[in-house]
Amino acid sequence: MADLDALYERLAAAVTLQSDDAAIRIRAEYEPQAGPGAKVFPPTYMESNGTRYHFERRWSPEGTPVEVVVLDSYQSQANRCEAALDRVADRLGLPRLLMRFIHDGVTIELSNLAAPHRSRDAYFLDSKVDGTPFDATPVGMELDRASIDDLTPFLAYVPTDLVYGVWDSHRGKRLALKFARSYTSEMLGWEPERGKRAATKGDPLNLPGGDKVSTREWRPLGTSAKSKKDESKLSDLGHGMVPNQPDESIGGVAVRSISRLGVLSLTGLARLRFRDESVNRAGRTALAALALAGDRLAFGGAGIHLRSGSDLVLRNESLEWVQRGARTEPLELSRDDAVQLVDLARERLAAAGVAWQAEPVVVSPSGPLAEVIRNVLTARGLDDAEG
Repeated sequence: MADLDALYERLAAAVTLQSDDAAIRIRAEYEPQAGPGAKVFPPTYMESNGTRYHFERRWSPEGTPVEVVVLDSYQSQANRCEAALDRVADRLGLPRLLMRFIHDGVTIELSNLAAPHRSRDAYFLDSKVDGTPFDATPVGMELDRASIDDLTPFLAYVPTDLVYGVWDSHRGKRLALKFARSYTSEMLGWEPERGKRAATKGDPLNLPGGDKVSTREWRPLGTSAKSKKDESKLSDLGHGMVPNQPDESIGGVAVRSISRLGVLSLTGLARLRFRDESVNRAGRTALAALALAGDRLAFGGAGIHLRSGSDLVLRNESLEWVQRGARTEPLELSRDDAVQLVDLARERLAAAGVAWQAEPVVVSPSGPLAEVIRNVLTARGLDDAEG
């Protein structure tokens, strides 16, 4: 078990620029669960140069430029950490915003750890607390008045925003609040070989998929009730063979190796300013603890599921302090230790005068937003029922 008091003090010295520690670096190697050489499927983007994957060139460990494919981006890796923290938010006593909406007896919740723009997201801007617009509530006004010179409201109510970055782009301010992430991580596939993907739907009775039929005779109720076509191909109704040409743009890749490159910038956290020096020290250290907990909870297991066709097993991993002169020193930190480090940091932060409230600030979507959400959910429910 790690000496958490010593680790806390070392982090505190680093984030107040009183030591030679500049960052904590995480390096991990993975392979497909099916084994080396098996294909994996990167995330897809708008098609460019005949592909929907993100290819670029990087320097290899051997010192030569090689092609890589991005298997998981900075944004996606941050989202995985946020989701992991969201799952244990009650255990950590982690403050957060929570939009809650009830539809047909089902409760739908969205926290700032899942919203695209975090606490500054339009979902919260367009929500209310007991009929008062969120931005006009005491918490909302404090967050709105926060500045780069004093980010204490963010530390108190939405601390993870300070780890993963925020840009307040929806409020029409001339000088919108914006601060960069201090934690970054990405996953790369080295020297990818492009594959092809051919999806073909079979039909056990080999019905003639190209034949046209009366849409409403076949589907007097259900999805065809909204169709404007009098006739449809049998294949449009789900019958018959549907062959496809092999597609190179989304055909997956086989890679020589898979790496995760992560870093927590302690000098990045040092730029964050709060209301006084004691909160600067305790607040920045608490943020470092949250970043480490998010990383360990998201990536500290035996493997990871990125997406369909991309299940990976961990081969090896290292955490290390990165110091002046590019010197490094190993760091051991388990999931349990990382969680307990957050407990310690939360206590020290409270002693400095900023006490986290474990109960989330709950908001409800405003009338127009609620109507749009309700309409979307109702339409989705009809589609699911008719499908």
